Amino acid sequence: MEFKDIKDVLTFAAFRPEPDNPRFTWQQRFPKRKSVLVNISRGRCSWATINRKGHVEDTGEADGEFVEVAAQMGDSWRAATEDGWIGISLNQRFIIGLEHNLSRKKGWQEELRLNPKSILGTKYDRTKRYAIHHNPETSASLVMACDDSMVKAIEEAMRSHNLRPGRICSGLFATTAHLLNRIAADGALKNQDLVVATWLDGSLCVVRQKGGQWQDLRCRSGINAGDDATVSQMIRPFLDKAEPSTRVLLMEDRKSGGFSSSYLKHFGNLHVTDATEEHNLWNFLARH
Repeated sequence: MEFKDIKDVLTFAAFRPEPDNPRFTWQQRFPKRKSVLVNISRGRCSWATINRKGHVEDTGEADGEFVEVAAQMGDSWRAATEDGWIGISLNQRFIIGLEHNLSRKKGWQEELRLNPKSILGTKYDRTKRYAIHHNPETSASLVMACDDSMVKAIEEAMRSHNLRPGRICSGLFATTAHLLNRIAADGALKNQDLVVATWLDGSLCVVRQKGGQWQDLRCRSGINAGDDATVSQMIRPFLDKAEPSTRVLLMEDRKSGGFSSSYLKHFGNLHVTDATEEHNLWNFLARH
């Protein structure tokens, strides 16, 4: 037995989940360790360094595709981590849809990773990777699909700079599921007529929930800055069905993000509650 193995047992490190095990939270996999989180949008990347206390220490952004930005920032990212582990949020070439009656058999999460066709049936596409969030009380599910080729290209680019993907996810999908979970856990809120809107650097997801049921969903990524027409077109069907008592819950990637500063007017007179926290995306990815 090597000294490192003895040390890991004495410090309980041997009993912690492996860094590449996605079934555990980022905090559980990297306790008291520095890490870097990167969000990849179309033609743009942003990132945050997380200190040993799990707090955002610094942020940055750069124009360009991930391969180009990684070539410039790879050494700096690795220096800001311990062992080169990076968390990735994909914000392009994905779609979120609303499906019903998908399989929820025991172990479906692992089955989705290993054999997604058994969960999705005829909706399965071998060129995609998937994530699912089930409504705990109805047959509805959110389904995120992203291009498998893009994931592989990002993994290859990271390896070329001696970086390792600790997690690759869709930040918009993750925050949408998180906000819906918060609503489901709030007895006074979950049965109301709600429009739930999440925004991440040019990507928008809008869900209508009424009486605890997800009734409609619209999602679009890569919205250009100032594209009022596209945002209005996405929101209009929800406004047409809204009642005076309908509430809007908004969550962005950061305080005073692109949506609240540019597109809040499209909700008209509906009451809007902004659930966004400071460094919202980074804090969520660093905790979960």
